[in-house]
Amino acid sequence: MTSLRTRIVVLLLAAACAQVVSAQPAGAALYAQHCASCHQADGSGTVGLAPMIKGDHWLKLGADRSYLPAILVHGLSGPIKVNGQVFVGSMPAVAELDDASLATLASHVRALQGAPGDAAYTADDFKVARGQAGSPPQTRARRVRIVGP
Repeated sequence: MTSLRTRIVVLLLAAACAQVVSAQPAGAALYAQHCASCHQADGSGTVGLAPMIKGDHWLKLGADRSYLPAILVHGLSGPIKVNGQVFVGSMPAVAELDDASLATLASHVRALQGAPGDAAYTADDFKVARGQAGSPPQTRARRVRIVGP
């Protein structure tokens, strides 16, 4: 009888854990699904298509903690320059993800950039970003203000 109860408890706990895991996929899995096809698995970018999302320019961009949430919520479009290479295109928003998933994704991006663990994002960071007006061209203008043309 005890073994049946134990089995039931174990099954219920496993089901509860599976729901938590499926509700918030790991940052690496979200990155692979939404970002890696353009920015590569390691964030090194694709020549002529998508810039690297790590490197010296991110030292400045990462200093503005609200910049990455703005990109993920509102997207980015227009010409940008990274390491002397000009990219002209459009980074689509991934705003269809919930705030917790966006925070997990952004925290993974910051880890790729070598940011310390205390640089992790929270769902509240994305709630704020969603509440602010924005568009892909506005995000580009913000980028220009931070790192220049």
